[in-house]
Amino acid sequence: MILLLVALLAACAGSRDSARSPTPDHVPTQTLADGHVAVLVREFDDEVKLGGGREQRMHVRYLWDYTAACAREVQTAPDGALLSDRLQPGLTLNATEAELAYAVALLREEASINARFTGDSDIYGGFSYREPGHAECDVGSRCIHVIVSRDQGRYKVAHAIVDLQRAHVVDANYDPDLGGIAESNKEAVKQ
Repeated sequence: MILLLVALLAACAGSRDSARSPTPDHVPTQTLADGHVAVLVREFDDEVKLGGGREQRMHVRYLWDYTAACAREVQTAPDGALLSDRLQPGLTLNATEAELAYAVALLREEASINARFTGDSDIYGGFSYREPGHAECDVGSRCIHVIVSRDQGRYKVAHAIVDLQRAHVVDANYDPDLGGIAESNKEAVKQ
């Protein structure tokens, strides 16, 4: 069991350096039983069928484990007893609202992008970006999209990729053509 946990931790971390992520200093977190720091992304109650027609009620939590640089699934019985606790290196999870807000703060540190923000800027994103073999956004990363638009999403003025695991803007101009609903996105950037 311990060897399996060590192998999963290695798979999650991949080739990333083991430096502590700065993100937990900026978003609500929880410390897990093993001392790892994680963000709760979603949770729900479920009922699964077991062999022999039996059913098991459980509470399921999906977390991003910033210590292991990996998604984590924790299942508990209704009485709180632990049923399973598994690292999920292949699973990507969308960002929480607090993580997205932190990603926007990181993006605003980029002067060329910050200049595009206006009072009517709409921010959306938080959905995962992971590419096999990508130097910064592969296993062990928490890369997400951050999109800034104007006019209720009609004009996209910035589309960036931010890695929350390293608290780093990977690509401030992920979509330099700013493709979107409106044909004249480049005009919105100039306004």
